[in-house]
Amino acid sequence: MRTSAVFLLVLSLACSSKESTIPEGVLQPERFEKVLLEAQLIEARMNHELVVTRQNVIPGTDYYAQMFQEQGVSKEEFERSFAYYSGQPEVMKGMYESIITELVRKKDELPQ
Repeated sequence: MRTSAVFLLVLSLACSSKESTIPEGVLQPERFEKVLLEAQLIEARMNHELVVTRQNVIPGTDYYAQMFQEQGVSKEEFERSFAYYSGQPEVMKGMYESIITELVRKKDELPQ
């Protein structure tokens, strides 16, 4: 009986730790997903400028600085968050699935 109680306690703690607290300096998942969406748009813009318009100089640093300012996050918070969620592939996969859905929605809203 005592072994069962200890097992249930350990199991309960293990299950609750799956909802692990986000480390300090790491964006909450919903917030990070929004910032990551904007980062993907910047990457697409830079690829377009490089490949399609054949620009020699692409101000990627400026694009990111503007995005960080608009989103109210620092480069360090973004990098820390990216590293943290990269270590949680299932969470990151879910974020990217949501981002793809949002990008498709935005594309479908463009005039034909």
